[in-house]
Amino acid sequence: MTRAGRTGFSLVQLEYFVATAEARTISEAAERLHTTQSALSSAIIRLERHLGCQLFVRHHAKGVTLTPAGRQLLADARAVLRQAEDLVGDSRRLQDEIGGTLEVGCFITLVPFLIPPVLRALRERHPDLAVRVHEADTGPLVTDLREGVCELALSYDIGLTDDLRFEPLVELRPYALVAADDPLAGAGAASIAELAKRPLVLLDLPEPGDFVRAILRDVLPGIPDVVRTTSFEGMRALVAAGMGFTILNQRVATPVTYDGGEVRALEIADDIPSIRVGLVTAKSLRPTRRARTFAAQCRALLQ
Repeated sequence: MTRAGRTGFSLVQLEYFVATAEARTISEAAERLHTTQSALSSAIIRLERHLGCQLFVRHHAKGVTLTPAGRQLLADARAVLRQAEDLVGDSRRLQDEIGGTLEVGCFITLVPFLIPPVLRALRERHPDLAVRVHEADTGPLVTDLREGVCELALSYDIGLTDDLRFEPLVELRPYALVAADDPLAGAGAASIAELAKRPLVLLDLPEPGDFVRAILRDVLPGIPDVVRTTSFEGMRALVAAGMGFTILNQRVATPVTYDGGEVRALEIADDIPSIRVGLVTAKSLRPTRRARTFAAQCRALLQ
């Protein structure tokens, strides 16, 4: 498996390359892989010779950084190692078992709603499969998908680039949230103009914030005063405290906030756009069996 063969390089050399790129020092990468620094350095030099390009810039006593060529090859190297792990796993299993570790990205506000039920179902069906979740907003998720850190991600269909594939799973219509003692709390529905008589409590992350601002601009002559937070539960607590209203997509099971306050959900009477949640993958990378299994479970949950 580790022999170079016709490619001129081995899987071990790719593993050493990826570990060094992640650790950014030869010494730490060697320690992670339980090998010597000289063996790791020699393997990377041989890999660079076989590929015909320099992968790292070596800094005296300051570690290494990827060259432009190294950055471009990193995602492919990670994908090759994943496919090799899949191949070994398939050859060892006579039954339809899935194992190993899957790296998954998830938009930070979707994690508490989507990840627990998916992981619970996967644990029941595939106990040997471990899932490591990377929580972030769209920018870091896109980077992780491009660089092969994550095989797939759960996210909204906003802020994505042409090199990514989006598979919609569910469409959500935004709704409003007000304090339990707000005059509108018992109305069931309200227009944005009625809501905007109070400040806007904004989840100040790039894509959700831009989405909410766009909804308001389509209806109002101007944006109301804004109270900002980057915490989903902080946003609910501020609304419960009477600091304003907010617009969000995910339906929370309880009206009670962390500090004991209460909120009420209102449908928005205006004609506003919905937003889609789905699976995001890099078009250039072939999904592993683990990724396909995770995607199938997401479809079963959301569709």
